Amino acid sequence: MEKQQKIMNSEKILLWKRAEHFAEKYPQKAFYIMFGLIFFSVLFTIGNLVYVQKVSVPEYEKMKKQNILKDATTSFGATVRETEKIMDLRQALKELDYYRRKTVLSTSDSVRIKYLLDKYQIKNTR
Repeated sequence: MEKQQKIMNSEKILLWKRAEHFAEKYPQKAFYIMFGLIFFSVLFTIGNLVYVQKVSVPEYEKMKKQNILKDATTSFGATVRETEKIMDLRQALKELDYYRRKTVLSTSDSVRIKYLLDKYQIKNTR
Protein backbone atom coordinates (compact mmCIF):
# COMPACT_ATOMS: atom_id res chain seq x y z
CA MET A 1 0.00 0.00 0.00
CA GLU A 2 2.82 2.36 0.87
CA LYS A 3 4.61 1.42 -2.35
CA GLN A 4 1.51 2.27 -4.33
CA GLN A 5 1.26 5.68 -2.62
CA LYS A 6 4.94 6.33 -3.29
CA ILE A 7 4.46 5.42 -6.95
CA MET A 8 1.43 7.72 -7.21
CA ASN A 9 3.31 10.54 -5.49
CA SER A 10 6.31 10.05 -7.74
CA GLU A 11 4.03 10.11 -10.80
CA LYS A 12 2.51 13.38 -9.58
CA ILE A 13 5.97 14.79 -8.98
CA LEU A 14 7.12 13.60 -12.39
CA LEU A 15 4.13 15.23 -14.07
CA TRP A 16 4.71 18.50 -12.23
CA LYS A 17 8.42 18.39 -12.96
CA ARG A 18 7.71 17.74 -16.63
CA ALA A 19 5.40 20.78 -16.70
CA GLU A 20 8.11 22.88 -15.01
CA HIS A 21 10.75 21.68 -17.44
CA PHE A 22 8.46 22.42 -20.38
CA ALA A 23 7.82 25.94 -19.03
CA GLU A 24 11.58 26.49 -18.54
CA LYS A 25 12.46 25.12 -21.94
CA TYR A 26 9.63 26.81 -23.92
CA PRO A 27 8.48 29.86 -21.93
CA GLN A 28 6.70 31.46 -24.87
CA LYS A 29 4.66 28.31 -25.66
CA ALA A 30 3.85 27.87 -21.94
CA PHE A 31 2.63 31.48 -21.82
CA TYR A 32 0.43 30.96 -24.89
CA ILE A 33 -1.00 27.75 -23.45
CA MET A 34 -1.81 29.39 -20.10
CA PHE A 35 -3.20 32.52 -21.76
CA GLY A 36 -5.33 30.37 -24.09
CA LEU A 37 -6.73 28.35 -21.18
CA ILE A 38 -7.61 31.51 -19.29
CA PHE A 39 -9.12 33.10 -22.41
CA PHE A 40 -11.29 30.07 -23.21
CA SER A 41 -12.48 29.70 -19.61
CA VAL A 42 -13.50 33.38 -19.55
CA LEU A 43 -15.15 33.01 -22.95
CA PHE A 44 -17.13 29.92 -21.89
CA THR A 45 -18.17 31.57 -18.63
CA ILE A 46 -19.49 34.64 -20.45
CA GLY A 47 -21.24 32.41 -22.99
CA ASN A 48 -22.89 30.43 -20.21
CA LEU A 49 -24.08 33.63 -18.50
CA VAL A 50 -25.52 34.94 -21.78
CA TYR A 51 -27.25 31.62 -22.43
CA VAL A 52 -28.78 31.58 -18.95
CA GLN A 53 -30.06 35.15 -19.27
CA LYS A 54 -31.29 34.89 -22.85
CA VAL A 55 -32.71 31.35 -22.91
CA SER A 56 -33.13 29.69 -19.53
CA VAL A 57 -34.63 32.55 -17.52
CA PRO A 58 -37.30 33.46 -20.13
CA GLU A 59 -38.23 29.79 -20.52
CA TYR A 60 -38.56 29.46 -16.75
CA GLU A 61 -40.73 32.58 -16.59
CA LYS A 62 -42.88 31.28 -19.45
CA MET A 63 -43.34 27.90 -17.73
CA LYS A 64 -44.11 29.68 -14.48
CA LYS A 65 -46.87 31.71 -16.15
CA GLN A 66 -48.37 28.60 -17.75
CA ASN A 67 -48.40 26.75 -14.38
CA ILE A 68 -46.40 23.89 -15.88
CA LEU A 69 -44.35 23.59 -12.70
CA LYS A 70 -47.45 23.30 -10.50
CA ASP A 71 -48.98 20.77 -12.88
CA ALA A 72 -45.80 18.69 -12.69
CA THR A 73 -45.88 18.64 -8.89
CA THR A 74 -49.54 17.73 -8.79
CA SER A 75 -49.08 14.97 -11.35
CA PHE A 76 -46.21 13.56 -9.31
CA GLY A 77 -48.32 13.79 -6.18
CA ALA A 78 -51.14 11.93 -7.91
CA THR A 79 -48.92 8.95 -8.67
CA VAL A 80 -47.71 8.89 -5.08
CA ARG A 81 -51.31 8.95 -3.82
CA GLU A 82 -52.29 6.14 -6.19
CA THR A 83 -49.35 4.08 -5.01
CA GLU A 84 -50.38 4.66 -1.40
CA LYS A 85 -53.91 3.50 -2.25
CA ILE A 86 -52.57 0.34 -3.87
CA MET A 87 -50.37 -0.40 -0.88
CA ASP A 88 -53.33 0.15 1.48
CA LEU A 89 -55.47 -2.19 -0.62
CA ARG A 90 -52.76 -4.87 -0.58
CA GLN A 91 -52.52 -4.55 3.20
CA ALA A 92 -56.31 -4.86 3.50
CA LEU A 93 -56.31 -7.96 1.28
CA LYS A 94 -53.62 -9.54 3.44
CA GLU A 95 -55.68 -8.77 6.53
CA LEU A 96 -58.81 -10.24 4.96
CA ASP A 97 -56.85 -13.36 3.99
CA TYR A 98 -55.74 -13.68 7.61
CA TYR A 99 -59.36 -13.49 8.75
CA ARG A 100 -60.34 -16.05 6.09
CA ARG A 101 -57.83 -18.55 7.46
CA LYS A 102 -58.81 -17.89 11.06
CA THR A 103 -61.10 -20.64 12.41
CA VAL A 104 -63.09 -18.62 14.96
CA LEU A 105 -63.95 -14.97 14.45
CA SER A 106 -64.69 -12.59 17.28
CA THR A 107 -67.15 -9.71 17.14
CA SER A 108 -64.36 -7.20 16.60
CA ASP A 109 -63.02 -9.34 13.74
CA SER A 110 -66.42 -9.28 12.06
CA VAL A 111 -66.66 -5.51 12.45
CA ARG A 112 -63.18 -5.08 11.00
CA ILE A 113 -64.02 -7.34 8.04
CA LYS A 114 -67.20 -5.40 7.34
CA TYR A 115 -65.25 -2.11 7.56
CA LEU A 116 -62.57 -3.31 5.09
CA LEU A 117 -65.15 -4.68 2.65
CA ASP A 118 -67.07 -1.41 2.69
CA LYS A 119 -64.01 0.83 2.54
CA TYR A 120 -62.46 -0.83 -0.50
CA GLN A 121 -65.80 -1.88 -2.05
CA ILE A 122 -64.81 -5.53 -2.17
CA LYS A 123 -67.54 -7.99 -3.12
CA ASN A 124 -68.10 -10.67 -0.50
CA THR A 125 -68.14 -14.03 -2.27
CA ARG A 126 -69.22 -15.98 0.82
